[in-house]
Amino acid sequence: MNKFFNRSIKIFFIYCCALLMSVAFITSGAAAATAPDRVEIENVESIVNYLNDKMLHPDYKGMLDWAILGCYSSGKDVQALSKKRKEQVLAGEMISPLKNTDYQRTIFSALAAGEDVKAYCGINLVDTVKESQLPSGKFADTSTGIGDRLINAHIWGIIALYAVGEDIPNADKALSWLVEQQNYDGGFSVDTEILYSDIDMTAMAIVAMVCLDKDQTYPPIQRALAYLKEQQNSDGSMGLWGTSNTESCAQLIQALVMLGIDPTGQEWTKNNGNPLTGMLKYRLKNGAFSHSSEMIPSEMATGQALLAINDYLTGQSIYTKLRLENRTDDDLQQAIGHPTEGKY
Repeated sequence: MNKFFNRSIKIFFIYCCALLMSVAFITSGAAAATAPDRVEIENVESIVNYLNDKMLHPDYKGMLDWAILGCYSSGKDVQALSKKRKEQVLAGEMISPLKNTDYQRTIFSALAAGEDVKAYCGINLVDTVKESQLPSGKFADTSTGIGDRLINAHIWGIIALYAVGEDIPNADKALSWLVEQQNYDGGFSVDTEILYSDIDMTAMAIVAMVCLDKDQTYPPIQRALAYLKEQQNSDGSMGLWGTSNTESCAQLIQALVMLGIDPTGQEWTKNNGNPLTGMLKYRLKNGAFSHSSEMIPSEMATGQALLAINDYLTGQSIYTKLRLENRTDDDLQQAIGHPTEGKY
């Protein structure tokens, strides 16, 4: 009887040890998935090299601004890319009066390169954006002040002026117009005539509202966050209808960092995955990111991923970084000496 009892105790003890080891293994795996290896995400060299190699090629004629901003956020020299962007602007390429977003986007690359945004290739980019604002508070669809449909033109107008260090003109009206465009589900569309919400625009609308001095206690931001949480996939990634993509993950990461929320925290973790791990699965061996599961290099996806990674690593939005560097207020100048890295 004693032998049987002792043998049972031993079996029970071995079972308990095995169970504890399994729990420890699962917990450790969850932690690894939730918080990606910093060595992996801090290795931005290959991403920067890919963007430079691709975009400095004589045959490349596409958009440069996000890559310039991403490389700048990595602490890398952007003068070669900036020189090519200035050549584009002087030739009237990738900048049109019909697209206010061209001027707004150019503000970011000009700031990143240390250029004078009030005399950039003979253009006062700041005044161009300011003067496009309509009586309703909306930044117009075009740089000439025509068009009141495009929500993205309004959002980027707010963020661009914030990054420059300017006070947003008619800020109350600008905020009211933006909030009025929020859909019943809490999301935002790219166009007032599009009825369904867009993950990327919703995330950037949050950034714009923070630029207008709102935080996560602001009801429209709470509704926008609820919409984004509803759209989050089972692996923690982002993308409509269960199909994740790099840009949606990147935009959410940037919005959460702007709010001071850890995108790898428990609140945004599902099945040990989060927006950052979801985005990193589209990183290719050459440093580029694919838009989605097609695993084909995409310059847009790569530039946005680089911005998101650097926002996450520093705990500070690139737009706030630019603002701190361009404001002259004493209190903001003091803030430059107090980085927000590690605020999560």
